[in-house]
Amino acid sequence: MSKNSAPSTAAVVRLKDYVNSPVHYAVATSDHVALGKLLAALPVLSDPSKIETESESLAQERISEKIATAIDRRDNPLRETPLQLAVRLDDVTAARALAAAGADISLQNAAGWNALQEALLRRSPGIAAALAQQHHLAAWSKWRRRLPRLVSGLRRMRDFYMEMSFHFESSIVPFVDKIAPSDTYKIWKRDGNLRADTSLAGYDGLKIQRANQSFLFLNDGDCCNSADGKIKPGSLLVANHDKKKIDDAFTGAGYPLSGSEIASFCNQTSVYRPGIDVTGAELIGRKNWKGQPKTESVGEWKARVYEMHNVLFTFRSRKVNSSDNRDDSSSSTYVLPLEIDEKSDDGFIVAENPRFSVSTDRQRRHSSFVPEEREFITVSRKSVDIIPVECRRRAPPPCTADRLVAQPQTKDKEYAKNLRPVVWLTDQFPLKTSELLPLLDILANKIKAVRRLREVLTTTFPAGTFPIKVAIPVVPTVKVVVTFTKFIELPHQESFYTPMSSPVHEDGASSRYNRQTPETDPFAIPMGYSWWCGEDKNRKVKSSRSMKKAK
Repeated sequence: MSKNSAPSTAAVVRLKDYVNSPVHYAVATSDHVALGKLLAALPVLSDPSKIETESESLAQERISEKIATAIDRRDNPLRETPLQLAVRLDDVTAARALAAAGADISLQNAAGWNALQEALLRRSPGIAAALAQQHHLAAWSKWRRRLPRLVSGLRRMRDFYMEMSFHFESSIVPFVDKIAPSDTYKIWKRDGNLRADTSLAGYDGLKIQRANQSFLFLNDGDCCNSADGKIKPGSLLVANHDKKKIDDAFTGAGYPLSGSEIASFCNQTSVYRPGIDVTGAELIGRKNWKGQPKTESVGEWKARVYEMHNVLFTFRSRKVNSSDNRDDSSSSTYVLPLEIDEKSDDGFIVAENPRFSVSTDRQRRHSSFVPEEREFITVSRKSVDIIPVECRRRAPPPCTADRLVAQPQTKDKEYAKNLRPVVWLTDQFPLKTSELLPLLDILANKIKAVRRLREVLTTTFPAGTFPIKVAIPVVPTVKVVVTFTKFIELPHQESFYTPMSSPVHEDGASSRYNRQTPETDPFAIPMGYSWWCGEDKNRKVKSSRSMKKAK
């Protein structure tokens, strides 16, 4: 179903709703002094680049939980974190302080939006810019702190080679498997290293983008030894075999965004939130014509067939009303108000841009001929006004009354659809679901289909079972099917070999995009490949953006 909704024009911030959370209360009352004291008492996380062992990573996780308990609470009617409340109140000081203290920007309120999305829709460029920068840096810090645990989990697993197919099926639409995107992911795991080969770079509708590429997640052994020192443990390399180029997917991830990148991000006037909700999912076993549990063979494994009920796919969008952009100081169509210096003999006209003004609300110019008392020091008739330092540093007193806060004027759309995915569960597969999820976390950074699969696999399956096959409806007559088709346990590194089922032994005529897999070590960097330089990457990004705009 699809529906449009219009938010209310205003909402009341009631202090009684936040009395149980000191941080919420400090934000609701605009008490920046109290907020600063609360944040100063929080523990501090270590430099993520210095976290090297699993025990250190677990210790940092416990510190993160303590910080989240204090500043990420959502025990209020709107399920707002203190950061989301600061955004709603347009409190730039509180929002920046909370973000710097480690507040989770990705948490959603009762309406399903996070703090950064709310800041964009409320046209608060100061808050949006700070949150965009902090969100970018925090994502990398979380990854680096979690990395030792991921690598330790990989090392505890057996070494293997695995194939996972991805394609579309339909019992009504003919030849959908020929025109829709499809691929077979080939995955190697050895010690703390992971490799995935794919030929599907992306797709837009039925237009398929192919690329013969490999993703190399390297941590151990000779894989991280290189003469130029470019390969560091924890690197995720993308090898394009067609262009013989190698790129580090994490290049620049730990560095701040540039001013132009932040400005481009903050100019957005719409936000989107697609997702699959499996929190209420229920497994219902299918039965055959005899009324017995239905079983099927998937590859060499026997599996029971289940339907997943209460799975909801939603796609929500919010867009700022175009009619409101003229009153938005961050919009390119904003009309600057003309004001007249009433004390000037010749009626000097002043155009004041709120984005660059240093005055407060009580000290700003007014487009009126009525003189008023100001604390401005006029140097000359047509010179810039100077605000005394003591006036600029004067903080407003805390607010002790309920406040009425205007809602952003947006157009809301929501599409919701109940799905019934079908899953084949087996107790014979060598991997466990808990072991598979960390592998998907690594690959989900770059592979869209893996990201969607991971959302479905967050469902709690019966103990000891593995989802060997998953079919997810896309439209009523078409479904996407992900199947784990092969699993081969590999010997120790000294006698490492490429399995007979790997791409090296496939018939070259069967696919234009045969994988170029080394016969001895799949984690070796291919000879004769060059690294993507900064200009190449920037040119590639600009080209992709221009193509999207052209569409």
